[in-house]
Amino acid sequence: MALIGLVVAAALSGLLPTPRFVRRREHPQHIDVLVVARLLALSIAAGRPLGRALTDVRRRLPEPDVSAIDDILGRANRDGLTRSLVETVGPLADLAERLAKAQVTGAPVGPALDAFISTLHDARRFQAVEEARTIGVKLIVPLTLLLLPGFLALVVAPFVLEQLEELLGAAIP
Repeated sequence: MALIGLVVAAALSGLLPTPRFVRRREHPQHIDVLVVARLLALSIAAGRPLGRALTDVRRRLPEPDVSAIDDILGRANRDGLTRSLVETVGPLADLAERLAKAQVTGAPVGPALDAFISTLHDARRFQAVEEARTIGVKLIVPLTLLLLPGFLALVVAPFVLEQLEELLGAAIP
């Protein structure tokens, strides 16, 4: 019981590492491409040209994520938007590639963005399902450690106590 109390106290005080899923939400390490694509699709659906839509998205992103859009917009002012999109590397490279292809071919950007969003959403859903499928395997050890003492106390302990009583009762006249 004291051990459980120590573990809970250590978890609450921050001595134990934060679980991966919590850490990802507290401190995002990279820009969320799906959010950028959805914001971009909304701005383009409102009739904005692609350069202006990127500027709108930049204003709506949190401060750590702005640098990726700033890189694209900075190069766009210098070299042109299409060239800037083609040269984009990092987390927004796939999105920028789709946008650049739409720009070069003259295709509408909206459907290209919708297809990209759908593909990215499906990939994330597939990943979530795969993680959910492995949860049973990950919980076997904790469940075993928690259920085994209860099983011993409820099933085995009465039998052992009964046997001890018979042994001690037979030994005492």
